[in-house]
Amino acid sequence: MHPSIRDKVVIITGGGRGLGRAMALGLVKEGAKVAITASREGAELAQTAEDCRRIGGPDCVLTVQADVGKDADCERVMTETHRKFGHIHVLVNNAGRGMSYVHNDFTKARPHFWDIPSDTWRMMMDTNITGIFLMTKAAVPYLLKEGWGRVVNVSTSLITMQRKGYLPYGASKWACEGQTVIMAQDLEGTGVTVNALLPGGATNTKMIPGDLNDKTRTGADGNLFEPEIMVPPIQYLVSDLSNGKAGDRYVAKLWDSKLPPEEAAAKSRFPCKRSRTY
Repeated sequence: MHPSIRDKVVIITGGGRGLGRAMALGLVKEGAKVAITASREGAELAQTAEDCRRIGGPDCVLTVQADVGKDADCERVMTETHRKFGHIHVLVNNAGRGMSYVHNDFTKARPHFWDIPSDTWRMMMDTNITGIFLMTKAAVPYLLKEGWGRVVNVSTSLITMQRKGYLPYGASKWACEGQTVIMAQDLEGTGVTVNALLPGGATNTKMIPGDLNDKTRTGADGNLFEPEIMVPPIQYLVSDLSNGKAGDRYVAKLWDSKLPPEEAAAKSRFPCKRSRTY
């Protein structure tokens, strides 16, 4: 993608599987160093780290067990990452809890909001919203010290945010994009940018009910993209090619890899901010 990705230090929350895993591997392939987090240590996190090492060498990856909804864990991610790599350049807020925590077959049985347990609402918001705030708050001092940085918040399609029976997930992603706009404006002129990145449809991850190898499985929109769809746009956002681009949402399914990166980015980029008025 671009030589400026080499030696960039990237923290990816929820990096052990799904979209996080795909982005970690895609960035290591371009020479980045990655710190991948998960709320629990496990085989998936270890396997992703091993796969990163096969691509980028023994010192290209760090794993950290951390709950992004807890201040102390977020601070520890930054401390351990900086201790290992000496820098922090990029934060990818990918960790998220989906509708399977509400119902194990939510694509067919969509619960009314009044039937959702309050603890489930709080759990999802703690990860999907509070986690973005706490991780970014912890990362920004390191990014400002570098004078260059990226925050990428993983979002979802507008239709998913508004789909019947999709609370609290839909609301959490509306809030994700609101945070993206405000954070981007707060960081104007610092060299640190904030953008949102979304697949543009359901992806073949554990967010969707069923077996990952089931070829008949789809999301509520009838689509099912592979997680690797996120790789070209995250490579662009981590590179110097995206300097000055902030407060936007990038739709991965609209990325055309046949085009030069700047043109592909323009084709897939939309402003997060809807209107200056009502």
